[in-house]
Amino acid sequence: MLTNNPYEKFNPFEDDRLDGISVRMPLVSVIVTSYNYARYIGQCIQSIDQQAYRNFHCVVVEDCSTDDSVQVIEKAFAECGAPEKFMLSRTGTNGGQMAAMKKGMEFAKGPFVVMVDADDYLLNDFIQAHLKAHLGRVTVSLTSSIQYQIDENGEIVGGNHHDNQNNGTFRHIYHTQLHNPFWLWATCSSMMFRRSALELAMLNSHLDELRICADNYLVHFCNLIGGSLLIPSIHGCYRRHGRNGFGKNDIIGGHLSVGDMSEHPDHETVRKMVIERLFDIHFQLKRLVGEGGFLNLLMRTAFFRELPALKGRYPRILDRELSYYRKEFMRFRYLYKYWGLKGKMRKLLSHGEGPRV
Repeated sequence: MLTNNPYEKFNPFEDDRLDGISVRMPLVSVIVTSYNYARYIGQCIQSIDQQAYRNFHCVVVEDCSTDDSVQVIEKAFAECGAPEKFMLSRTGTNGGQMAAMKKGMEFAKGPFVVMVDADDYLLNDFIQAHLKAHLGRVTVSLTSSIQYQIDENGEIVGGNHHDNQNNGTFRHIYHTQLHNPFWLWATCSSMMFRRSALELAMLNSHLDELRICADNYLVHFCNLIGGSLLIPSIHGCYRRHGRNGFGKNDIIGGHLSVGDMSEHPDHETVRKMVIERLFDIHFQLKRLVGEGGFLNLLMRTAFFRELPALKGRYPRILDRELSYYRKEFMRFRYLYKYWGLKGKMRKLLSHGEGPRV
């Protein structure tokens, strides 16, 4: 018997009541972005073909590789147990990760989307574990699970991708602010997104600035509008082979960066992309969360000092006096500080335990 608790655990995979009515489990779209990973792409496709959850389709976006990736992909498709679930899409020019993801989204069909880098693997329970989290726990824009870290030879070199800060339990991430840099999730290949959230996030510009680490923008945007859930179990493998777009560093220990941050899109750039996108889709967001909700999203992303310039750039959206927005920003800061203190006190009273979902 379900309660009104938003964190109630239930499992639609085992709900016998669904058998007698015309209700089905959702289709999942898997998008693989491929560029010069001929050595690994075949194994990546094989790991998707071996998923225990079978209601999926997969599109591999080949981004003008200069090695024999296309031949490897076509051979892997032919060897799949269900080749009809796979298709190849080739870009006309090399556009990088964000452009390849955007191309793949043209073929997405189901309500959920998995983005996989061609050098990574999914364990055979990946889709099912993420769907259980999406459908059986709090509703969020994306989920992120833990990953084994493997080297170029497929040997395990790390039992946990430390970026996923789940604290040993399902952790609900919501009401975040983008004013300062932070990252709580594992890599893009650890995630399952709601397609509706990704469609809101997809940029029409800045694609060249996100040739690598496009998930830095996508995750921050999707988490801002719909929250996320960290899964405290391993369902994939992240490969560190020295030729990664970003994660080239050796594993030393502790919470150290997986790559050279000078090659990474900086947080300030990503934050401004998020602001620009919020205004680009203002009409859709207004229908989803109302004008007050839009202003809340803006206040969680922009600094007040940016308001005069934003008001000048978007006068039809920010159509009130600047004094009104100053008052709203002050109220926002007070409320977030108040609820932040309440959250810390609640955690202390519960002996350090955060909300378990």
